[in-house]
Amino acid sequence: MAETDSRFAYQDARRRRLDRITQHIVVGSGLLVMMALVLIFFYLLYVVAPLFVSPSVTQYAASPRVASESSAAVGISDDGSLGYRIDQQGFGEFMVFAGGQSLPRTALSVTPITRAVAFGEGRPHYALLSATGHITIVAPFIPLAGNAQPAWRYPFGKMPLPLTTDGTPLRHLALALRETAPPMADNAAATVVDVAAVWVTQDNRLTIGRISADGVQRVASVALGDTPVDDLALTPRGDVIYSVSGNQLTTWRIRGEAVTLSGTATLPTAGPWRLALLSGGYSLLVYSEGGKIFQWFDVPGADGLRLTEIRDFPQRETPGMQLVPEASRRVFATLTPQGELSLFASKQSAAVLTQQVAAQALRMVFSAHGKALLLETPTQWYAYRVDNPYPDIGWRGLWQRIWYENYPQPDFIWQSTAADDSYQAKFSLVPLLAGSLKAALYAMLFATPLALAAAVYTACFMTPGLRRWVKPTLEVMGALPTVVVGLIAALWLAPHVETYLSAILALPLLCTLGVLGVGALTARWPRVARWMQGREVLLLMPVLLLIVLGVCWLAPALEVSLFGQPLFQWMDGNFVQRNALVAGIALGFALIPLIFSLAEDALFNVPTRLSQGSLALGATPWQTLWHVVLPSASAGIFAALMLSFGCAVGETMIVLMATGNTPIVDAGLLQGLRSLAANIAIEMPEAVMGSGHYRVLFLTALVLFIFTFVVNTLAETLRQRLRRRYRDEGDHA
Repeated sequence: MAETDSRFAYQDARRRRLDRITQHIVVGSGLLVMMALVLIFFYLLYVVAPLFVSPSVTQYAASPRVASESSAAVGISDDGSLGYRIDQQGFGEFMVFAGGQSLPRTALSVTPITRAVAFGEGRPHYALLSATGHITIVAPFIPLAGNAQPAWRYPFGKMPLPLTTDGTPLRHLALALRETAPPMADNAAATVVDVAAVWVTQDNRLTIGRISADGVQRVASVALGDTPVDDLALTPRGDVIYSVSGNQLTTWRIRGEAVTLSGTATLPTAGPWRLALLSGGYSLLVYSEGGKIFQWFDVPGADGLRLTEIRDFPQRETPGMQLVPEASRRVFATLTPQGELSLFASKQSAAVLTQQVAAQALRMVFSAHGKALLLETPTQWYAYRVDNPYPDIGWRGLWQRIWYENYPQPDFIWQSTAADDSYQAKFSLVPLLAGSLKAALYAMLFATPLALAAAVYTACFMTPGLRRWVKPTLEVMGALPTVVVGLIAALWLAPHVETYLSAILALPLLCTLGVLGVGALTARWPRVARWMQGREVLLLMPVLLLIVLGVCWLAPALEVSLFGQPLFQWMDGNFVQRNALVAGIALGFALIPLIFSLAEDALFNVPTRLSQGSLALGATPWQTLWHVVLPSASAGIFAALMLSFGCAVGETMIVLMATGNTPIVDAGLLQGLRSLAANIAIEMPEAVMGSGHYRVLFLTALVLFIFTFVVNTLAETLRQRLRRRYRDEGDHA
């Protein structure tokens, strides 16, 4: 007896140790899972956070200005270590800000110049204009690395090129690089092949020309009338000219060797107004020295493109304001004589930064990529580091309508890349979120009735023998890889949906009528109804199969007889082959096993004493189902639906393969879509690490993570409450 007691005591102690070890393992695993989720959340937040950090402008170099001649043009390298200037005497010099010294001056023009006109978005070029209407084109070469020295390049030689035949001075000049060959090495210069030029002479005549190695070719000339031109701008493509005279803004278009008047617009006040083009040349800034700034660009309409005022940039009325755009981004800065610097992005009306810098600046210029800023005052050079990596990305652009260049109206647009290097990135998350919710909604509309009806029938009416076959079969369907479902949907289902579109749209109603008809017929024969009780599915399946085959056989002929052609062709542009309907069917097919399994368990686990008590009180089986079983299992069914909805929102491969991947906001059943998860899978491999595109993709991942986490957490909470409810009811039994 003592040996038996000691053996039992040993087994109890061993069991307790195993229980404690198991408990620690389970608790530790749960904590590790929670820690992994927290780390994922904070990593996503870490990658996304730089998008919303405010820009900054920091002074890191100042050098005394010793030259007495006035500057015609100034510039600075991207790292801010090297600057350059061109003075009115036609000399150019480089300045090393680190040591405060200047390199030897170089004579760039044989005669003094009246101005230096900057052009070229990639590598800056300058046209040095003399009083006799001659120009010399130079380009500062700043080495990126190595021991190469900065130098001045002459794409068309050092000899001045005559723009006018009689040597008359020019009133305005604008140029654009039409074609360049990139340098093959850091110490080489880009080869300028062709430069488009427009100029206005003293007699107010507009001339269009082309500069090449063969000299200046004058293409066309137009008289502008009596009102003198205040400013002139030429797009980088060399095909559109903007001019402003008083309060009249005029657009000219160049087609071949002809120039035509495209349109005119009236500005709010008499001016004088100045013009500046944002990067890409699609947006025109019209501003006055008093501080009024407006953005214009072409808007398509019934009569073609029309130059339209899009937005204004509120600015304090300050005489003497300077405006300078960046060369590579749609960003510009304004500077008042008092030294108030404001940074603006083209998609945001308010300034992204307002800061005090050096006062009484004569000139201001950005570096080629906007990473540095140079200010010239009467006595000093000031070099500033500009930290503004993501100027066009903000909460407004992500979630509100934005009027993008050349679009007819404000809209939600996702277009991260384009064939044109000067495109305007569009990062609206609304089309992606709408696509995710749209695919999930249609999938739930397809899957929920089928899965819940199957769960109710299997748990409450099906015979036990048949249930042992049906329930495992449906649950095994959940193991089918979603990539296989997506592949079948893209290659097989989508073409068949196109061919039998009217049949598929009519099947829900016809199948419902078929089920009701079979029920009405079996009710007329009680013996058959009693024999089929619990086995009704064996009779319904052949009937539904015949309905499907019959409708698919008749539908194509009916479409041709009614519309004269198949329905998808008759719908023209309102139908795409891989659409929300295909995605809803395929994704719904993948969700059916999950909804069925969870809902069937919730229904089957309702205590039998509740249903038996209802039947004993005289309720029919259907009354018991509606008033007893379903209310008791409602929390579990709701949890099943929420879990399935979370899975549908986060599904990637089916939505990626079964839709047209078109990021549009459209509730149409027969239009394409793009979801958050599919967008990440498509674009993340091509995104440059650390770029705005890269971080916005991580933002979409963060939005998806938060959404699915909240939905799944809420669903699991409901399941736990349901479990405790059943346990409590069992304890009171």
